[in-house]
Amino acid sequence: RAVSVPEGTLLLDAAARAGIILDMPCGGQGRCGRCRVKVESGEVAGRENIHLSSEHIAQGWVLSCTARVAGDVVVTVPPKAERDRAIVELPSARAAAEIALHWPRYPALRRVYLELTPPSLEDNTPDLERLRRGLRQEASLDELHIDLAQMQTLASALRQDNWRVSATIDTHEGNRLVDIRPGRVRGPLYGLAVDIGTTNVVAYLVNLDNARLLGRASRLNRQVSCGEDVISRIVFSQRDGGVETLQNLVVDTINVLVRELAKAHRISPEDIGDMVMAGNTTMTHLFLGLPPRHIREEPYVPTATHFPVRTAGELGLAIHPRAAVYCVPSVAA
Repeated sequence: RAVSVPEGTLLLDAAARAGIILDMPCGGQGRCGRCRVKVESGEVAGRENIHLSSEHIAQGWVLSCTARVAGDVVVTVPPKAERDRAIVELPSARAAAEIALHWPRYPALRRVYLELTPPSLEDNTPDLERLRRGLRQEASLDELHIDLAQMQTLASALRQDNWRVSATIDTHEGNRLVDIRPGRVRGPLYGLAVDIGTTNVVAYLVNLDNARLLGRASRLNRQVSCGEDVISRIVFSQRDGGVETLQNLVVDTINVLVRELAKAHRISPEDIGDMVMAGNTTMTHLFLGLPPRHIREEPYVPTATHFPVRTAGELGLAIHPRAAVYCVPSVAA
């Protein structure tokens, strides 16, 4: 399609003049990256954008809400499915190395291999106390918290490989048993870092043994179907079942990213044993299923700005069900 526009016209507006309407959930503020198009030939002004990597800029990608016509130009609009994938530039290898050098690393997860002494008539210590004793001797862990579901399978796990087990412990708040498997489990421990944006959700898979970023995936936040901004979603949340609907949508979005990352790196989603989530105050409330209504109403008070640690199973996340989920505190409403 061909259209004539004055020099300096936004590509977004030029496309609209040609009858092509591009998605812009952020209202054309250059914040979401969903309106990206590819310049095949000609010149445009305003190529630089935080949502575009240097590689993609070199390939001709621009955001149509910030790039302006600077002469005759040919632009390709990719399929919507491709535009729905946000472009987030990862730190360079050198920057990642500097971070690893200058920041101490204290991963919450720890895996301990144990060869326990089998019980006998002379030593008929209960299974749980035997496990605690082994962790105290091998890893200097003085306490252990275990839930009932794990206790129900503990006897089988300990005896399956003649009292040789690998225990994964969350040491962040006490020593909580996340997982116990027969034998020596090989491979690293994995964590997930998730940024829940109003428009995009981005997930990073991290090797907790060496602090290496293994990969990232992003998708449009499915909550967009209930409103493109936080105010619209707060209004939607006040409907019957609205909070539950919005929580399910963002959890579904995260689970798609989890499966994508797990498949790409040939691991099981349950190998991810820790998660940190960041988002604005409304997004955090909806992720946890907290009603955000009063954030919008004077005097603008959230339910909380510091949030309790939950488990993935409680929230419906497709990682290890006992993985701790930490939410970054909010500043204010």
